[in-house]
Formats: sequence, structure tokens, C-alpha cells
Amino acid sequence: MERIAIIDHDEHQLFVEDIDETILNRDYGGEEEAYIKDNYNLENFSWDYIVRTEYYPENGDDPMEVDFTDLL
Repeated sequence: MERIAIIDHDEHQLFVEDIDETILNRDYGGEEEAYIKDNYNLENFSWDYIVRTEYYPENGDDPMEVDFTDLL
């Protein structure tokens, strides 16, 4: 799995997605941008890989690791 962040600059939205590398390689030649263009209706966007995620809670001094699988 690859975790990516996609920013929609027009709507100021953030999308986080885990992409199955088998699908990415088979259907999109390993090209993340081709996957995004096929699966999202975005004109003005940027994206990058997520390798580590931290969240600074309100009134908290120390960052917490975010586990997206806990949110499913």
C-alpha cells in the first residue's frame, strides 16, 4: 500500500488515501497522478507520499502519531 495526500487547491480540501500498489501498477503503470486524475474530479491539485503523520491536539505540546486504520 502507498499512502498519499492529495490537496484540492480550489476547494481547500485534503484527501488521504491508501492505494493498493497492485492496482496502481496494473491499471496505471505505477503512476499516482494517473490514478488521481481517474478517481478524483480535480483541476488544481497537488499530491505527495505520506510516510509519517503527526497531529498536535489542542492544548497539547507533544505530537501524537495518527493511525488512519483506527478511523475506519
